[in-house]
Amino acid sequence: MRVYFDASVIIASLLSPTGGSSRLFKYVKDNKLIGITSQTALDEVFEKTEKIKKSKIEIETFIAKSGLLVRKHIALKEIEPYKDLIDVEDAHLIAGAALTKSTHLVSLDKKHLLREDIKKIFLPLNIVSPKELLEQIIV
Repeated sequence: MRVYFDASVIIASLLSPTGGSSRLFKYVKDNKLIGITSQTALDEVFEKTEKIKKSKIEIETFIAKSGLLVRKHIALKEIEPYKDLIDVEDAHLIAGAALTKSTHLVSLDKKHLLREDIKKIFLPLNIVSPKELLEQIIV
């Protein structure tokens, strides 16, 4: 299972080492999931260093130890096919998941990504919350 991680899940894991998002990283470290993100998503994490009370070095260390594969920045031309289908701020996530041939996109964004209408548009990509993904893994 190839899973593309949204910045929200990475941030949640940094904030709560025992939460569902952190549990996903354990599956990545144990090679039970292939975890992928992009430098574009990581830039969102780095923008929130004050909110999450972690330094850039602490975040970089977390990413380095997480087992995540990090793709280069998502280019504007790669986002173009998706920008009219989803909030423009989130189009890079759909593009990144597609470009990395991910089967799942994991996010905590209920407003823009975890809506049924959005999920249907991007099938066969499975857009899920950490809880939903954990339920799929455990079954």
